[in-house]
Parts: sequence; C-alpha cells; structure tokens
Amino acid sequence: MSTLPALQWRYSLKQFSSDKVPLARVHDLIEAARLAASSYGLQPYQIWVIDDSQVLAQLSEHAYGQSQITQCSHLLVLVNDTQIGDHTVDRYFQRYYQQTGTEVGSADGYAEHIKSALAAQNSPQRQAWAQQQAYLALGALLSEAAMQRIDACPMTGFDQEAFNHVLGLTEKQLNACVICAVGYRDNSIAVPEKVRTPTTEFAHFFA
Repeated sequence: MSTLPALQWRYSLKQFSSDKVPLARVHDLIEAARLAASSYGLQPYQIWVIDDSQVLAQLSEHAYGQSQITQCSHLLVLVNDTQIGDHTVDRYFQRYYQQTGTEVGSADGYAEHIKSALAAQNSPQRQAWAQQQAYLALGALLSEAAMQRIDACPMTGFDQEAFNHVLGLTEKQLNACVICAVGYRDNSIAVPEKVRTPTTEFAHFFA
C-alpha cells in the first residue's frame, strides 16, 4: 500500500480538537518508531508519552507557549541517550543473541567494529548521531500517523534543558531532542494547502 495519499493528506496542525487518540493507536505510533531504521540497530533513543494536562502546561511554558502542546491528545517526546559507548553496543548484542538464538560471541568482531566507530567520535558527535537516529524514528511515526489519519505536528522550538528538568531526563542520562504533538484536527478550521518544492527542483538524477 502506498503511503503517498496519506502523506498528501497530512499537515502539521497548529490547532487540535478535544478528541483523544485511543491508546491503542498511540501504541501503533510508538511501534512504527520502534521498527524504524537505526544505525547498527542500536536505537539510542526512547519515546516518552505525555498526556497529563498539568505537565503539558508546564512544558508549554518552555515551548514559546505553542498551543499544540496544551491542545494535543498526547505529546510524544523523543529523547536521545547522552552517554553512548561500549555499554550501548553490549546492550544491543545481548538482545541480539537472546532474540535470534545466535551463538553468543559469534558477532564479537562486528561488535568491536561498532565500538571503535563510536570511540572515534567525541561526546557531542555521538549525541548528534543519536539525535539523527531519533529523527529517523520520527519519520516512521509521522508516516504511520498519516496512514491512520491521526494529525501530528513535530516541533523543535522548545528549551531542551527546561524539558529535561520538568521530565527528570538529565539524571536518567537522556535529552529531549524533538517533540511531536498528536491528535485530531478541528474540522471547523480549514487546513491550508500543502506547499512543497516542485519535484523537478527537488530530485536530481545522475545517470
């Protein structure tokens, strides 16, 4: 099934109706993000789901008062690991051996390769890499939301340190890197036409 009709439908809404997204559908969005591509399969990120009105009001104060945060059904906060190293790789391969039944230690060479690649980067570079992986998950989440006709508005206009404080992320070695408000559109408000770069300017083929 093509996702194109759904992507043509989607729009980053600034106003939501009061209708709640069923929890089962929220889990679908989470699952889409969980199954997204991730470098080495390491997934150095998590999703935090916020629907407490008081917490949302607090977070809104640190996001320039954007109404999507207080109006949405759920706010999905994608958080990246801030401490990335050998333990990140070991965690993945422990899971890999358990789930696949592969002989323990048979992938040690590959694991060491990944550890070396990460060790060659400094901490800010590793965090930037982790945030890039979170954005891949966000893309999958947005596509699934569109397929289910759930409106979603991704946002980076917020104070990361303040979000980390409100949600208690810093002590868990996590950082809020991008947020996504989800809900349903208010049909009484017209949705503007989607404006995008023409394909002839967007795509370039080298034969």
